[in-house]
Amino acid sequence: MYQIFEITLTPKEIDLEKNLAKIRALNWHSNGSILVKDDCGLQYVLDLSNLTLKCVMGELFPVSEGTWLPENYPSKEGLVNLAIKELKKLPFNLETKEIRRTIKHE
Repeated sequence: MYQIFEITLTPKEIDLEKNLAKIRALNWHSNGSILVKDDCGLQYVLDLSNLTLKCVMGELFPVSEGTWLPENYPSKEGLVNLAIKELKKLPFNLETKEIRRTIKHE
């Protein structure tokens, strides 16, 4: 798997147990403190224990590792924006603290 980017979040309010039905309705599934959503070959992995969201993809095609800039890769930046939209749909109050635009093999 390749990590495309990672977003660090700042919590305002998180109540996983109270909102589990809403989370499932948004096609996220829970594995303890980790929520996962599959989306057309991409996978969003939200780790509530350390408040990070990773976007990962399979190894079907080789991907160059390293840091990337939004202006050089608008399609990847579009994925970042989609991930933030998905986060806003969740019944949590989360704010984006940092976005690390680094591709790495996991």
